[in-house]
Amino acid sequence: MNRRVRWSQVRHHREMYLFILPTLLLLGLFVYYPAASGVFHSFYRWNGADIAEYVGLGNYLDLLSSADFWASFKVAMVLGAWNVVKMLPALLVAVCIHRCHSPRLQFLYRALFVVPMVIPGLVVVLIWRSFFFEATSGYLNRFLLGSGLMDALAWVDRALGWGGVFVSGHAPAWLGDPRLILTACVVWGFPWVGSFAVLTHLAKLQGISRDVYEAAEIDGVSWWTKFTRIELPLITGSIYLMLVFVVIDTVKDAGMILALAGMGGGPGGKVTVPALFMIRKAFAEQQMGYACAVGIVLTAVVMALQKSLTWAMDSERPRLPWHRLQVPWHRLWSPRAAEASPAPGRPPRPLPRRWRQAGSWGLRLARHGVIWGVLAMAFLPLYLMLTVSFKTNQQYYQAPAAVTLPLHPENWRYAWQMVTPTVANSVFISVTTTVLVLGLALGAAYFFARLRMPLAGVLWHGIIILMMMPMIANLVPLFRLLCDLQLVNTLTALILVGAAGSQVAAIFVLRSFVSDIPPDLYEAAEIDGANHFRQVRHVVLPLSGPILGTVGVMQFVAAWNDFVLPLIIMRDHARLPVMVQLLRLAGEYIKLWGPLMAGYAMASLPIIVLFISSMKLFVRGLTEGAVKG
Repeated sequence: MNRRVRWSQVRHHREMYLFILPTLLLLGLFVYYPAASGVFHSFYRWNGADIAEYVGLGNYLDLLSSADFWASFKVAMVLGAWNVVKMLPALLVAVCIHRCHSPRLQFLYRALFVVPMVIPGLVVVLIWRSFFFEATSGYLNRFLLGSGLMDALAWVDRALGWGGVFVSGHAPAWLGDPRLILTACVVWGFPWVGSFAVLTHLAKLQGISRDVYEAAEIDGVSWWTKFTRIELPLITGSIYLMLVFVVIDTVKDAGMILALAGMGGGPGGKVTVPALFMIRKAFAEQQMGYACAVGIVLTAVVMALQKSLTWAMDSERPRLPWHRLQVPWHRLWSPRAAEASPAPGRPPRPLPRRWRQAGSWGLRLARHGVIWGVLAMAFLPLYLMLTVSFKTNQQYYQAPAAVTLPLHPENWRYAWQMVTPTVANSVFISVTTTVLVLGLALGAAYFFARLRMPLAGVLWHGIIILMMMPMIANLVPLFRLLCDLQLVNTLTALILVGAAGSQVAAIFVLRSFVSDIPPDLYEAAEIDGANHFRQVRHVVLPLSGPILGTVGVMQFVAAWNDFVLPLIIMRDHARLPVMVQLLRLAGEYIKLWGPLMAGYAMASLPIIVLFISSMKLFVRGLTEGAVKG
């Protein structure tokens, strides 16, 4: 417990406020001021340049009566429900990897999963849009037609009266049909295994001692009981945490829909989500005041969702009887359990040894089969990207998935010319933003964790509120602020806004770590005459390497993958980040597939190299956080 400092003692620790001051200035200028400006302008009919007319609650009344607005929330809820279902493959893969007895094999699997999963999300979306959802030669239609599943879907279509969405022998337009565009938004990214989710679950599972499994095996428990009684209770916290992130991110995110379906939200606007609805009202229809009202309502909905989910997590939940959900064939894998609970009046009959051995080998084969099957599907976009990057357009249309000769490495030279300036811009933005976030967040975390200074509680709650505030809801007033500061079309704007938006999560993580540092180390430093700056340098920094590495990697990846804000505020092509450049290249009518895929690969390589080189540090930071949590 950190020591409380009274007002009369502040003069002895006044330098503590210097640790939080830069963070307050950054958050106040780029988060709180745009939020207040959005609330103010939501009561006006505003075109973004001047205040035309005060309308009071008119914008809100129009918004609440808008069928398109409520339809956008319906789309977000459907996508959110499916995103919750998509959490299951990552959990299954993490448990399968954890059940592997060889540490080297576990590390191999972690490394293999990191490679395809750290490809920037925008690149994965564009690959699916170009290769899988294309109507005439897309891989998804080829698979459905070649496997005969299209005939089965056509039969289901006729039986359920879908109106001819699927017809035998015909390739549907996944992104051009209003009836299929929502399904495409659900399907993309299959098998939906994210490296962060897998590594987080594995970090939690590593806290289980092998002695627990050995005792369970002696008792003859089944594999299902091991999961429900040993593993699931330990990772429930991380599952619920990711559930909160998934649901809220679905409501407030517009990037995936923007990349997959465009600003219009697909044909007929069928996949317009609330954030995309707000962007279109602001920057396409110039209804800035109306868009501010959308942002306020979106903020209220997100905060209510997060509060309700947090309440549900903190309240006592009835335990589901997972251990009673026994499959009929579990005795094959757990003969001792079968012996321990024989039928009434019958002596236990042990299974033959060859059956027990077959069951054990069957479980191993199933475990590794799941891992390699998911790996194969996860590597498919990466394989296609690299394969097509060495093809001409003619080779691509003749054999889109096969390696064809001759190879054309000159595609990479052309791609380098297309993306070189933007890659340099992204490296500069990501590195600078990461350094700024780590420096400011560590100082703020020390302020909140070291001592209980006056006003610290108020400031902490003010920062915690920002965790529930979607940054995209402040996009319209933030854009006007950047215009007033003459920061539009500058890399400085992306760095400062990115650092402000990432401060809150970084402070939250680092504060928990700093508060767990033994107080004896601080007291020893004070006895030696060290002030707070020297305590940070000689006590906090040496111990914070793993967690700083974890937060730094996450921040770098987030800054590298961001493209919504740069898409809106950047005008000069020479200053675009690489993700915006890729989106522009993908939108061109005439595409050179080889150079385009080589450009995608170049945009992915820095993230892949970063994750592979820092994976041990990343997992170590997650593991320490799991143990302390």
